[in-house]
Amino acid sequence: MKLLLTTFAILISLILIGCSSSKEMQVGEERIVERSTPELPSWTTSISDEKEGFIYVTGEMTRAKERAFGMTQANADGVQKMLNTMSNRAKQTATQALRGANIEEGDVGRYSEFAVSWISNTYQISGVTTPTTYWEKVEKKNQDGVEYFYNCYVQLKISKADYNKSLVGSFDELKHKAQADNNVKAAEVAQKLLDDLNKQ
Repeated sequence: MKLLLTTFAILISLILIGCSSSKEMQVGEERIVERSTPELPSWTTSISDEKEGFIYVTGEMTRAKERAFGMTQANADGVQKMLNTMSNRAKQTATQALRGANIEEGDVGRYSEFAVSWISNTYQISGVTTPTTYWEKVEKKNQDGVEYFYNCYVQLKISKADYNKSLVGSFDELKHKAQADNNVKAAEVAQKLLDDLNKQ
């Protein structure tokens, strides 16, 4: 009976040792040790979204050594992405409208790029808020032990009206440029773009 108990105790010890060693991290492995919410929010995987009169853009900064720095950089990334979406929309809208008015192709490219450059030089966007943030602290096993870093995400929100104001400024500049060039057709196209935006 004593031998049976001793054998059983050894078996249990071996099982416990096996379980604990299987949970040990290998070099290069990572695991989340802390996070701001119980689950990773779905918006962190979406670059931009539009719903109920608002536009949402996600900025991110991964593998930041400090959380505060990571959140600041995530916010800056979100602002840059928002400017990019505005620039793309201004260029596409202006290009289509100018081509539709049979403007010469060289002028189409020049005026649409002029509209984009106005947005690119706008360093602040009016009405942007940060409704949601998320961060997670990650532990990574290395040769010397472990290291930690943060993955940070910021969701920026802007109303469609404030978003359109930036486009209004872009098309207004396009109009002034066309007027300065005495390009009546291009000025008329710019005015129509402004009228359409003001109706939204």
